[in-house]
Amino acid sequence: MKICTVLASATLLLAGCQTSSKPAAAPGMINGTCPFSSQPVGEGAPTAEWNGDTVGFCCAGCAMRWDGWTDEQKDAFVSAQ
Repeated sequence: MKICTVLASATLLLAGCQTSSKPAAAPGMINGTCPFSSQPVGEGAPTAEWNGDTVGFCCAGCAMRWDGWTDEQKDAFVSAQ
């Protein structure tokens, strides 16, 4: 019975070891993932400027979606980075 308890405890502990850190932003960008798809954003990705910050996107379609966001939505995304 003790071995089952130890195995169950170990499984729970290991499950909590996953990291939830954000991917590193590409040089010059404030974000490492696209605000719409959560896909990684790398060098050469489409970008938009917002209040002096460069926001990266996974594709041109997501960059166009950024234009449809309100100023408040853009401010909230940038401040969360």
